Amino acid sequence: MPSVGIVGYNGREMTRAFLRMSQGTASCYHITDRQPLGPKVNVLVASEASPVLADVIPSLGSEDFLIVNADDKKIFTMLDEIPMPENFKAKLITYGFNNRACITASSVTNDGVQVCIQRGFQGIDGAEREPHEFSARANGENSMSVLGAAAAWVVLNTNLQ
Repeated sequence: MPSVGIVGYNGREMTRAFLRMSQGTASCYHITDRQPLGPKVNVLVASEASPVLADVIPSLGSEDFLIVNADDKKIFTMLDEIPMPENFKAKLITYGFNNRACITASSVTNDGVQVCIQRGFQGIDGAEREPHEFSARANGENSMSVLGAAAAWVVLNTNLQ
């Protein structure tokens, strides 16, 4: 699967990004905003170990997010092997079916996933994301991809109702 770079932070581009993520069309998604005005966004979502991790992770700063699939142990092995800058402070958010993941699925049906934020954390806007559940449409085959898209959505959006 290819990696996908998503540039921009307007509603249409982000909707397309979440749709691609929920379909599982790539192993890594780099959501970034290089526009001169507006919010600065730098989020890397890794559904599996990918060379993109080694390229992008060292450039992540303290305001940035690294969202990884907690069920793929190869990601954590790869993260251990990447030379990190001494001041690396990106926020790590995990997702998956592993009960230790920050964002999990409490149930999966034929037409949706019940997404559960297990532990509170601050999103990209600095606002607290409280533990709660919400529904996401999906078919059973792409529920892991939907969890990755949901994790990115939770990090990037303040309207979680």
